[in-house]
Amino acid sequence: GLSNPFRGLLKLGSLERRGAMGIWKEFSCELSPLELRLFLDHEDRICVESYSLLRCESLALTHSDGRFELVFLGKKLYLRAPSRDEAEDWLDRIREALQKCRPQLDEEEWETLDYPEDGGEGQAIQSDSTALLQYSDVPGNSFDWTPAHKPELDAIKEAVLYMDVDKTWVPFIFSLSLETLKCFKVRNSDKILSNSYGIETIQDILPDTSLGGPAFFKVITSKAVLKLQAENAEEAASWRELVRGVLMSYLEGAEEALTLGGSLDGHSQVVLKNIVKENGFLLQYLVAIPVEKGLDSQSFICAGCSRQIGFSFAKPKLCAFSGLYYCDSCHRDEETVIPSRLIHNWDLSKRGVCRQASKFLTQIRNQPLIDLKLVNESLYDHVERMGRIHRSREQLKLLGDYLIMCRSGALKELSKRLDHRHYLLECPHKYSVADLRQIADGVFETFLQSLLQFASHHVYSCDLCTQRGFICQICNSSDIIFPFEFDTTTR
Repeated sequence: GLSNPFRGLLKLGSLERRGAMGIWKEFSCELSPLELRLFLDHEDRICVESYSLLRCESLALTHSDGRFELVFLGKKLYLRAPSRDEAEDWLDRIREALQKCRPQLDEEEWETLDYPEDGGEGQAIQSDSTALLQYSDVPGNSFDWTPAHKPELDAIKEAVLYMDVDKTWVPFIFSLSLETLKCFKVRNSDKILSNSYGIETIQDILPDTSLGGPAFFKVITSKAVLKLQAENAEEAASWRELVRGVLMSYLEGAEEALTLGGSLDGHSQVVLKNIVKENGFLLQYLVAIPVEKGLDSQSFICAGCSRQIGFSFAKPKLCAFSGLYYCDSCHRDEETVIPSRLIHNWDLSKRGVCRQASKFLTQIRNQPLIDLKLVNESLYDHVERMGRIHRSREQLKLLGDYLIMCRSGALKELSKRLDHRHYLLECPHKYSVADLRQIADGVFETFLQSLLQFASHHVYSCDLCTQRGFICQICNSSDIIFPFEFDTTTR
């Protein structure tokens, strides 16, 4: 009568996954009949990634040490098993699952559909009456696909695409780089920037044959849905593959950048994945001081709303958090302490940030995302205040070990005083944005001292906690000593 937690699982075990920067990280993996799930090795079993086997394109063993790779719609997943045999077993199990969830037809069972050259796309439109009403004027090969201008310097791909503008197909030059998808109009033989979509705003890119055939696709961004037509089906597939590759590279890079800035627990990773969808590109500036690139790198367009800014347009405003420029609607001169400048330069001054950065910092203000030991441990030695804070944090962690084991209920009272900052009892190096703001205001040290006073008073007066004290192992004095007494005790 007991439920079986492993019902339906084909295989489970531990695998290492390689991130965008070549760092291997261990995950608990579960293979079900329809998907591969990756969990952080954590008691809460938080699923951080899942991959549908219906979207798996290929799989292969890449090295004799147990490395293998899976390809899902253009995204490669690099995995490493403890041994070659274990890797081969994973691949065998995945192949079995693929055959069951996506049976392969024999060659003679496939039916090839031939479309006449002059009316293939037209017939596809006529099969859908709605599409016929909306796109009755879809041109065929009469489009001009020849770009007459030099591509942008940072372009990965640049070509003419026709975009649906109020039910009319209008030609634009689209240029894709690692950071943006730019859209240009051609006027008087000049390229004029019409719009710019940051890679972080792109949510997906999909084929859309309902528009007229395999050469049609759409790009879904946080601002709009772009309905596009390429010269042919191969060109459309090329755009989809490249945009998806750039998007995946960006998402992995943003996550990896923050992982390098602090060791994240499972809960923090789930919180961040929700933030990445909207403000993902800001993650890289949390622990790294931004480099101002100039207005020309943004093509004189606001990084928030794509409005034109510059000396002859709206006045540009610099965001001190990201180093990007914004218009006066997206930048309202809100001021705050910049985390990266505090932890690297001990710069406690408040600077102006855009509304997007202000919202981002508010969303993550209570999350302990910054591990100072990884980012800039030398701050403890160079700044006297941070040295005192580090000392207090280590004392609090040792005191927390006593209160956690005590049955008197003192931990519950301490938790109220912590105000949801339980990480203060776990790691002396983790800080949140709220902590850094309080450090800049000079109140964080006082807050720590009040916690130390409460916790130490309990330990000294509690019969259970005092029995967990020690005596000196050299002089064997009868005085009880504790590891958190840094002034008198050395461990």
